[in-house]
Amino acid sequence: MDERKSVGPLRHIKDALHRSYLQNGVRGLINELEFHMYAEDVTSRYSAPNLEAQKKVADLRRPAEWYPQARALQRTIHLHVGPTNSGKTYHALKRLEASKRGFYAGPLRLLAQEVFHRFQANGTSCSLITGDDVKIPEDGKPSRIVSNTVEMVSLGDQYEVGVVDEIQMIADPHRGWAWTRAVLGARATELHLCGEVRAVPLIKELAALTGDKLEIHRYERLNPLKVQNRSLKGDLKNLQKGDCLVSFSRVGIHALKADIEKTTGKRAAIVYGSLPAEIRTQQASLFNDPDNDYDFLVASDAIGMGLNL
Repeated sequence: MDERKSVGPLRHIKDALHRSYLQNGVRGLINELEFHMYAEDVTSRYSAPNLEAQKKVADLRRPAEWYPQARALQRTIHLHVGPTNSGKTYHALKRLEASKRGFYAGPLRLLAQEVFHRFQANGTSCSLITGDDVKIPEDGKPSRIVSNTVEMVSLGDQYEVGVVDEIQMIADPHRGWAWTRAVLGARATELHLCGEVRAVPLIKELAALTGDKLEIHRYERLNPLKVQNRSLKGDLKNLQKGDCLVSFSRVGIHALKADIEKTTGKRAAIVYGSLPAEIRTQQASLFNDPDNDYDFLVASDAIGMGLNL
């Protein structure tokens, strides 16, 4: 065993004082003592408090306590749950529209743009903030509503109403942190969470941790959703107006679009995440417009995140 590894701090100080005395006598001993006193003073003033602060920052055991400003509010969480096309997000957005100041947070840039254009169209002052696009009122005045992708939600501003869409994605291993951050840290008096029924148990637990009041609103589908009893059998001529085909790669999306247009003689719009913002909005609008020949849509799985198509 290496004897030096078992030596404590007092032994190191003793050895240092002994060496100083042998080399420079009493003056060397005094200088060494003064140095150790100075080092102790610096450690107590700067190093020790920093170590305590670092321990607190590194303590990730109680995330609900990371946002004291949100905890200081008396928040009410409205959890809107139901299947697709049941009106849950519609009701939350109507409450947002009536608020004096609020935000929307969605999983997709295209969804944030959709909400932005909806409010702009009815004359509601609205800004858009996503990872690749920022639009604010031309007069420079703060807008009443801010439409964000969920990662861009501001935790420094106070709102009357906040809407967080597709709340079940809080369990996503890659992006769930953004929903967790928005739910725990949003400074909104009313926080409306929209999503699937499977999110209810987790939101109940989070509301218990934060001390927020929780109200659950359940919805049923407005129109029936049916599975076709037969497939296309590989023949694109069997496509009907309003059909959407899903592909999981950009190359596949463009290949399907070309095949559909060649086979049917009709146009196909495309939607996927890496399309420029304006083009995504334009393509979705073309598909939604019944008065043109864009009868079909080819998209990535992004269409499963609440787009109105």
